[in-house]
Formats: sequence, structure tokens, C-alpha cells
Amino acid sequence: MADPQSLAPTYDLWLMAAQNNESVAQQAGLRVVRVPIRPDAFAQWCAERGLTLDGSARAKFAQSMAASG
Repeated sequence: MADPQSLAPTYDLWLMAAQNNESVAQQAGLRVVRVPIRPDAFAQWCAERGLTLDGSARAKFAQSMAASG
């Protein structure tokens, strides 16, 4: 990833933050969709679109995958 400083240093810390964000979003009345990001598929998707592998691309990828079903 081009932005490692924006990622949690461990999976456990990332998971805690992700679960908290999910809970906050649901409490705000938002619909939450979990989208797994597989590194190889994400990298290919970014390459096809000329995107840098960063937080913005991760968000776009997740939105695209959630919209496609």
C-alpha cells in the first residue's frame, strides 16, 4: 500500500477500529456492507483504473464491490 502510515499496525487493532466504525455507522442509521479486499484482486483493479493503492482507492474499490452485489 502506498499509505502504510494510515493503516493499523496490527490486524487486531484494525479489527477493533473497523468494528467500532461499523457500530457507529449503524447507530447513525447507515447501511453497512462488509467488502473483503483481496490484495491481488485489489491491485489488479487499481492497475486497470490507474489508481494508487491507497485509502482513496480502497474506498472506491469497496463502493464498487458493494454496488455490484
